[in-house]
Amino acid sequence: MGNQESALSVLSREELNELMNLTPFNQRELEKLLSRYASFDTSERGTNGILYQDVLSIPEFSGNKFAPHVIMNSVDDDNRIYPKQFLMICALFSTRTSPSVKKDSMFQLFDEYNTGVFTHDEMFRIYKILFDRALSDDHILDLTFKALRHPDLARQGQITKEEFIKMIPDNEIMARLSIDFELSR
Repeated sequence: MGNQESALSVLSREELNELMNLTPFNQRELEKLLSRYASFDTSERGTNGILYQDVLSIPEFSGNKFAPHVIMNSVDDDNRIYPKQFLMICALFSTRTSPSVKKDSMFQLFDEYNTGVFTHDEMFRIYKILFDRALSDDHILDLTFKALRHPDLARQGQITKEEFIKMIPDNEIMARLSIDFELSR
């Protein structure tokens, strides 16, 4: 229990208030998530961070295909996640986070070259994550080319952020990028 209490003290009152504005969580829920964080970070004040592979071992994250990518995108140079990052990851996966926020985050995550458009590489990567075990690479390649040739695209071969956001149905992004964290207890 000692390290759980210290994890709560890692964030100042101002930081907790800021996180209540940035996340869909109330103070009690943030404290519960910080307690989960503290169960992995046993440092005196909860500041050692959690290694990437330890975050992935959290049951809620382990079954989600996008979790490894979201978490990897959040690690620091030392391959660790710290309290604020952990809470922001949980916020992105929250069932209370809007589809538009999730879609925007996914676009930012997969826009590897920071070009503001998806081309072949990005689309193939997304489809590979989604369908890796269900479809062969040839089928995934076919899906990639179909998406990049969609008649509604402003420019064939490129998908803008706005086009990506329109392309993904809200129910799909919610189903694939939502985790129900047990916070009611």
